Amino acid sequence: MRKPIPYGRFLLLDRIAVGGMAEVYVAIRRGEPAGRLYALKRILPTLAEDAEFITMFLDEARLVVQLDHPAIVPIHELGMHGEGYYIAMDYLPGKDLRALLDRLRARGEPMPVPLAAHVAARVADALDHAHRKRDALGSPLRVVHRDVSPANVLLGFDGSVRIIDFGIAQAALRTRRQDTVLRGKFGYMSPEMVRGQPVDHRSDVFSLGVVLHEMLTGARLFSGKSELSVLERVRRAEVPPPSRARPGLPPELDAIVLRALARDPAQRFEWASDLRDALLAFTHGVPPDEPPGDPPALARTMAVSFPGELRAELDRLEKLRAAPAPAREPSPPERTQVIAVRPDEPPASGGGADGADGGLAAPPFFRLPEALAAPAPSRPALVSGRTAAAAGFGALVAVAAVLAFTGPRRPQPPGAPVAAAPVAAAPAIPTVSAAPAAPQGRTAPGRPATGRISVQARVAATLVLDGEAQRPPLGAGEVRTLEVTVGRHRVEFRTEDGFRAGATVEVRAGETAELLGVALE
Repeated sequence: MRKPIPYGRFLLLDRIAVGGMAEVYVAIRRGEPAGRLYALKRILPTLAEDAEFITMFLDEARLVVQLDHPAIVPIHELGMHGEGYYIAMDYLPGKDLRALLDRLRARGEPMPVPLAAHVAARVADALDHAHRKRDALGSPLRVVHRDVSPANVLLGFDGSVRIIDFGIAQAALRTRRQDTVLRGKFGYMSPEMVRGQPVDHRSDVFSLGVVLHEMLTGARLFSGKSELSVLERVRRAEVPPPSRARPGLPPELDAIVLRALARDPAQRFEWASDLRDALLAFTHGVPPDEPPGDPPALARTMAVSFPGELRAELDRLEKLRAAPAPAREPSPPERTQVIAVRPDEPPASGGGADGADGGLAAPPFFRLPEALAAPAPSRPALVSGRTAAAAGFGALVAVAAVLAFTGPRRPQPPGAPVAAAPVAAAPAIPTVSAAPAAPQGRTAPGRPATGRISVQARVAATLVLDGEAQRPPLGAGEVRTLEVTVGRHRVEFRTEDGFRAGATVEVRAGETAELLGVALE
């Protein structure tokens, strides 16, 4: 890892991307002992010199900084350093949806239908939050993304889905910077945007419909030899059902996509939440033998699709853990102007950005599936998120649980080297298979075959098995073993302050499935 570059209140660690609007760095912020990682976007000089663009961009960003949803990458800080502008956001280790679609297309593989529906539902839930957001006085902010496209949907290696870059398209379109900022994205605009008509939240519904159509078919819906021809196709909005390109897709899914892609906004889903609810209703009816659409399935798809990138991310985090603490020299205050911060953002303290051990700590919010990141055999890890029930999304997709199945526990000799598990060997279904146990006697005739589930949460939590709360609640670190019938069981952990994690567990006769060390934070 190169020497960190001081930049205002931040230290830039690695440059990870350059686009039409900005260059992006992995960064840490001074004075944060947790060592939290940020993605810091430095606006390119060509745009920073455009006063009209910057004015529009800052106006939009001041609205966007108020958004708070688990599927929206939050902007923590917006400012000016030297002669340039920057945005500091959460860093999400992963790839964007465009990269995944390109990788699947190169392998000749379609995106699993439930997974496509899951990703679209998460994005729809985030958009609905933005569309309905009000300020402190109760006035609607009327936030419209205007650039819902695969490049702006981030897929984490932990199975999370987040959307970025609210408001940038608005600034670009109103200042004639679309040739720079929106190049290659005209095919995701709505017909009313192409016609230059006023747009509202239903424009984002159309754009998400375009993305969903592409996830299902593997091909761009509106393509052409020139940008002008693409814009003309969008204007006409003549949309074939996805099943025409992918026979076998259910007619109810065709109907959902075509309604989202109606040329007339009045014929579309009224709100993004209506599209979300339709997708969730569809996924609830998917046969159980279909590949699932949930965070564990997405995490495995990402691991199989990007094994090298995942390993590089693990190496990056390992180097951060081992790196010496940076010098605590303050940046000259006159060179940095903080323009906006999140309402709940704590001010930076005077301490350094080092971990408790003197080095940089790994980001506390990013946990890889242990089947991908840890030696085998391993215990399952869950990446959990606060439920989005308040937004009406429910625990089905609010829980970001990433699971691996455990093998028999054998003591390791001290100092024994451990080989990393191959990434491509990740399981293909998001269930936890029971670990082989000691030989058991045969099940008595007439008695249902049984197995066990052994559970443990790092904090006190209520254990819910197949929808029924178990009493008494689990104490912090308590291990509890339950005897259950053979087959699939739903296990959830719920804390009093609203955190949840859950998994579907496959139990075999005479064997024990383990869910140990579950973090709910």
